[in-house]
Amino acid sequence: MRGLLAQIGARVAELHPVTWWLAWKAIHHMTFLLPHDKSYNALRHFIAARPQGLFLDIGANDGISALSFRRFDKAYKIVSLEPNFLLEAPLKRISRTDQNFEFRMIGAASKRERIKFFVPVYRGIVLHTFASANCDHILDAIAESFGNAVRARIRTLTIESDVMPVDDLDLAPSIIKIDAEGFNLDVLLGAQQTLQRTRPFIITELEKSEWDDLRRLFTGIDYRLLGYRIDCDQFVDIDNPGKSRISGERNIFAIHYEMLPRMPFAS
Repeated sequence: MRGLLAQIGARVAELHPVTWWLAWKAIHHMTFLLPHDKSYNALRHFIAARPQGLFLDIGANDGISALSFRRFDKAYKIVSLEPNFLLEAPLKRISRTDQNFEFRMIGAASKRERIKFFVPVYRGIVLHTFASANCDHILDAIAESFGNAVRARIRTLTIESDVMPVDDLDLAPSIIKIDAEGFNLDVLLGAQQTLQRTRPFIITELEKSEWDDLRRLFTGIDYRLLGYRIDCDQFVDIDNPGKSRISGERNIFAIHYEMLPRMPFAS
């Protein structure tokens, strides 16, 4: 029943920026609502397959993904990357209470550079989860989530931040989460050496425009792209999926072929 209520609450929250903002605040105080995205329950299977390791959180936002991950494991090392300096304070708060958590105020990309990010604001509410280096992507995503009336009232803040390839960080992640709002493929292009060296499990937000390129990239390094069914806690094959802004339906999962026998699959 609690899980059902959480799912209903997520759907209601995503109807409008005001309810979204209220739900976002509430979830930080009512941890039973975590994970914030119910497809994160799939991470339990990755942790079971690799009980000790590093969770690399790319696109950390205010730490919500790290907090959600902690619902499943307390001992894993977490490294969060976030280019939006406006979110440094909440990440610092998490680091003060979690000795296995660290963060870096940088973004991930295919090359080192300093770029502009755009942060949307609706009537004083900062919509950090939609921040991106592509302003058109932001507006399209907001229209899909909240409608064109909200989109018309969006203004953006502009910030600058450094980005760099994951390969330059010299990390050995067991699990990688990517939420780069239109630049997930670019992040992966900068992580090719890391993927081939450590063969991590990957959860990334689905962008339909990137689907063909993502499929080619992962096939070339012996990964299989899968969806996850929340209702039965099992992975499923996906083929040319559409884009969903609904919580629990945004992510795809990339699993190396050597780990597939350890995952549950829907019949």
